[in-house]
Amino acid sequence: MRKPVVILLHAGYWLLYAFLITFLYFISRGTSQGLFDEDWAFLTSLCFLTGPVSFYAFYAWLVPDYLTRRRTAAFLALGLGVCAIASLLTTSVLSGVVYSLASIFPEMEGQATLLFAFGVLAAVNGLLGTMLRGFVTWYGEIHLKEALAARSLEAELALLKARMNPHFLFNTLHSIDILIEHDPPTASRYLHELSDLLRFVLYETQEETIPLARELEYIGRFVALQKIRTSNEHFVRIEIEGDPGGLSVAPVLFIPYIENAFKYAPDKRVTDGIRILFRIEGRTVHFRCVNQLAEGHRPATTIRPAAGIGQALLRQRLDLLYPERYQLDIQEEHQTYSVDLTLYDLPAR
Repeated sequence: MRKPVVILLHAGYWLLYAFLITFLYFISRGTSQGLFDEDWAFLTSLCFLTGPVSFYAFYAWLVPDYLTRRRTAAFLALGLGVCAIASLLTTSVLSGVVYSLASIFPEMEGQATLLFAFGVLAAVNGLLGTMLRGFVTWYGEIHLKEALAARSLEAELALLKARMNPHFLFNTLHSIDILIEHDPPTASRYLHELSDLLRFVLYETQEETIPLARELEYIGRFVALQKIRTSNEHFVRIEIEGDPGGLSVAPVLFIPYIENAFKYAPDKRVTDGIRILFRIEGRTVHFRCVNQLAEGHRPATTIRPAAGIGQALLRQRLDLLYPERYQLDIQEEHQTYSVDLTLYDLPAR
């Protein structure tokens, strides 16, 4: 939602709030005489001291930091605290600045009535602040999804190219063809690996999410097929720390970065030319892919993941699938190109 529209919503809310206070004030007096007199101005000032404190505490702090992150208990506890503070603040102004508390409310019942009344007013403003923030967030998410959907066809086509990279397919088939003559059992095993890989790409990636364990299995097959073209068993090192069971992830999320590593890695005779790490901690997954670069290689800023799916499209997909729940860092340091991607709060299966 555009900022001017949000400002108009806030202005409209406070105008309606002032009108309601004025209406209740004159209803309680039973007369419209003395319009905008001193008592009305004082009462309105007190209500505007209580209202904005609780409203914006909920709107700008409690809802985005606690309620949207499903920390409901903390949201309710802090919300009650905010209402209590707003009530105490307004009661203190009423009793200590303008009047003498002892002369107006000589008994504690008077103070309790004030605290309760202003506490209810703060709670009502907090509730309305929560509702308005929820509406603004909901509308903004719809607008974002519509904007991203307008470019989704381009992203999907690029992703399809990345999943069905013809160079990878042709090179793998050529390597298997060579193995058929010299090592038929190994060729048959790799052919089954390729068959399972293509089945995964054609069918399972149609789902919005798949088990993380299945995605890691696909990556393992992909790496194994890539290693056909080298006899160096230590060229690629892949590690998985933690238990992926029970978590879901968007399909083919990590593979463009791994494809990029194979594309720009140097001579396959080196040790640890590519290092891939998955660290799973609870519902958080950290992915790291590091590949060595040949001497004199062009800067990393010009590197694009394989098959034409660029960094912008990859970030766009992450923004769409994991808004505010991912961190991506890509760097080149001393002839190494590294990708660090962390996904937070992954859904469970």
